[in-house]
Amino acid sequence: MEKIPVFVPSIGEDTRKHLDEALNVGWLGMGSATKEFEERISQYLDLNGRYVVATNTGTSALHIALLVGGVGPGDEVITPSFNYVSDHQAIRMTGADLVMCDICDDNLGIDCEKAETLITNKTKAILPLHFAGIPCDQIGVYQLAKKYGLRVIEDACHAFGTTIDGRKIGSYGDITCFSFDPVKIITSIDGGCVVCNDEDELQRLHHLRLLGVNKDTIERYKNKRAWDYDVVSEGYRYHLTNIMASIGISQIKRVEEFIKSRQKVCQAYNKAFGGIDGLKTPQSDFSNVSPFIYSLRVLNRNRKALIEHLHDLNIDVGIHFIPVHRHTYFSKARRSDMTITEKVVDEVLTLPLHSIMKPEFVQRVIDGVLSFFKQ
Repeated sequence: MEKIPVFVPSIGEDTRKHLDEALNVGWLGMGSATKEFEERISQYLDLNGRYVVATNTGTSALHIALLVGGVGPGDEVITPSFNYVSDHQAIRMTGADLVMCDICDDNLGIDCEKAETLITNKTKAILPLHFAGIPCDQIGVYQLAKKYGLRVIEDACHAFGTTIDGRKIGSYGDITCFSFDPVKIITSIDGGCVVCNDEDELQRLHHLRLLGVNKDTIERYKNKRAWDYDVVSEGYRYHLTNIMASIGISQIKRVEEFIKSRQKVCQAYNKAFGGIDGLKTPQSDFSNVSPFIYSLRVLNRNRKALIEHLHDLNIDVGIHFIPVHRHTYFSKARRSDMTITEKVVDEVLTLPLHSIMKPEFVQRVIDGVLSFFKQ
């Protein structure tokens, strides 16, 4: 029986064609395809007066977004412990101190009431996560930021295409980061982007992305190099190449198809599992959600047994996430109580979810989970 992986990137002939064309151009570094990918992201997100800067990873995007947000040594940034470690490493990379917060039980996003108790005169920013593409309490986050004069850097790496009140995440607000790594909604093999609010921030991001060089971005967008340039700031090699951008272009052309196919799978899972005692399904109908993963919660300490049951059926699963406050490197960071986080991380289980997922895979996953609870 064929194994069903948790993640399967959707790489078709159109992606291979874009890659071949990019290779044939002969300009392998950051170039015109990078610029086109940024423009397509901007169009897709319906940006108006906001700007996109593509990076080589989502973590790079988070790092330079924090720097543009004014975060540095002596500052504090509040973020959930319930996330992958990229956000926390990015905060540390700025020289700032990490402060971790608990999450809400319903959307698994940052608990704004607990976040408020963590704010000090050193707090510079809040970095919330939209877990699995499901929006956190975004209104609460921005109200808190306004009350205390904080920047908001949204980790929307799970949520490319998610909408709130008809507006795509990233099309408004403060700074937003996305990821295009191999397992996200769309991929550029690895990559990410920052969405910012004004041309000053855009220029600063361009400098930070490419070693602090002041002229090279404009020329590279033409598949050229600037030989007369200055280095005007700190900077990193965080730029996205033409090759990776070409893959991203092929993917974003199909993003709506990918999202709709994933929504259908999530809705099928919710329908199948919603009435089962011992399971807690996501509290969303997925109509506005661009779902990166489908994670339900296995109650009554049955997660390990369910994992073993599905493994025997050749169905792979994942656990998102080990909370960051349990990691040695971050264990001494200041934090709120983690009542909900500690409960959720022992329950959460990620089921297979792919773009254009095979119907027989969907049914096998459903049957596999149902058979466990009928034992």
